[in-house]
Amino acid sequence: MRLLLAALLSIVLFTPAQAADTGGAPQPATTPKPAATTPTPTPSQTPTASSTPITTAKSLATQLGAIRELVAAQNFASAKTALEQADQQFPNNADVNNLLGFVNRKLKMYSQSATYYTKALKIDPNHLGALEYQGELFIIQKKTALAKKNLDKLKKLCGSSCEQYLDLKKVIDKK
Repeated sequence: MRLLLAALLSIVLFTPAQAADTGGAPQPATTPKPAATTPTPTPSQTPTASSTPITTAKSLATQLGAIRELVAAQNFASAKTALEQADQQFPNNADVNNLLGFVNRKLKMYSQSATYYTKALKIDPNHLGALEYQGELFIIQKKTALAKKNLDKLKKLCGSSCEQYLDLKKVIDKK
């Protein structure tokens, strides 16, 4: 049963082309806290499933998909609002925090951006997208040595041909 659940989760969470805002591998979803206790079903009632990991993961994936559309349209203020709501519903999610860092950086709110990248990397120290984007923030802040550390870590994690490594290297080489 656990194997089947794990397989279903990997199918739901895996996308063929991982965007730079992801850690490069699916993350387990955080189950939101229930708002109230559910009454115990009586024998005549058919029990219904409450929020399962699969529906929770799908819900987060759906929200992140809609948010990525806002980001692609460069609607960063709306994306930030949606991400803050997602962060309330799915606290301590590295992808959500990484995207919060990204939209804050695009809104030139560098201090907040740094805070979110740090949190994303605390949750997942090997989050490829957060390492790339934090490195880009370091370049904006003229902290080239720190950006190069992120580049070195990306090279160790995914090699010198992965998207995140190549994108950060391009930004560093321009400076």
